Amino acid sequence: MVREVFSAVVLSGWCATALAGPSLCADAAQTATVRAFYATATVPPTFMAATKLSLPEAIVASALVGKQTVGTTGAGFDKVWTSLQAWDDATVVLVKGANVMEVRGRIPPGAPSTRSQFFNLKQEGAGLGGHLRPDELGAIYAIDVAGAQGPVRGITFVDAAGESLFGVYVPEAAEPKPALVAQFEKTRAVIAALARVCPSPGSGG
Repeated sequence: MVREVFSAVVLSGWCATALAGPSLCADAAQTATVRAFYATATVPPTFMAATKLSLPEAIVASALVGKQTVGTTGAGFDKVWTSLQAWDDATVVLVKGANVMEVRGRIPPGAPSTRSQFFNLKQEGAGLGGHLRPDELGAIYAIDVAGAQGPVRGITFVDAAGESLFGVYVPEAAEPKPALVAQFEKTRAVIAALARVCPSPGSGG
């Protein structure tokens, strides 16, 4: 029980609303700001851009265009998490305040707790473990942008206020392994087939 509570503190900051609402979608002014920022030669992942622009990560993600982003509501968690388990390797990035932590390795399976709202990860040896609250997710985005060290491809999870929680990324490399890129594209396709978090055409949601 103590471990569940501790993990909730590490991975949360979540609000009580389970699904995304209009507040998670960029308006015209926010969209212009984000796209101008990403038009520069070197751009960071969306969770870093959110800090630089003083915007929730969901707003940043929803403002991107084309292959850069596609998003669904938190209700898609089970299908997305199942897809992530097929990746050969991943870097999990956990955001808490000004702290950014990374865990390298495969994504473990999990199952809903029979005693609580947690989704318990089945950790096997070293690597990612813990307890998630998918019922309190606001949105899930696939992100594909140019970064300083090469392409930034990953799946980012935000809370009901649109703030960064954690992300699962293809390990950064100037030339990522083709198999990992293909696995990311499959997860992106899963998200693209689910209900969009933002209904506006071209919003990235």
